[in-house]
Amino acid sequence: MTTLEIALLQWHTNTKRTLKTLESFADENFHRQIVPNGNSPSWLFGHLADTDDMLIELIGIRTRLYPELKNIYHHEKGTNQSGHLSKSDLIARWKTIVDTLNHSFATMSEADWLSRHTAVSEEDFKKEPQRNKLNVLLSRVTHKAYHLGQIVLLPN
Repeated sequence: MTTLEIALLQWHTNTKRTLKTLESFADENFHRQIVPNGNSPSWLFGHLADTDDMLIELIGIRTRLYPELKNIYHHEKGTNQSGHLSKSDLIARWKTIVDTLNHSFATMSEADWLSRHTAVSEEDFKKEPQRNKLNVLLSRVTHKAYHLGQIVLLPN
């Protein structure tokens, strides 16, 4: 198994685990804050869907599928606990996002993965070649696992 295959396996494993947790989460706890003045599972799952949607653009696949997610699940803690999508709408959108990513990931070569992402200039990439698409994928895997750890603190 190559390093790239291991990285993609981690992506698929964490994405499946997170979607499975989302699908099984009880509706009565979906909007409940995990800790006082903290985020709810609905926000955390929406934030992760938004982050994956941003990944579509960052990897250079296409423009975001659901740019409105950015306004709903912005990153200011404690100020964004209303106006969330329903669980079923969020699941449907996230599955579309993940399918788009997975389809593109399956066609990417190692050279594609080691190329620069769209948020870094060619000049900066020459100085910092670690700012590549694979590194972004790895950071997203860690990000997803981190938030999944928060979500499981609240019984579903």
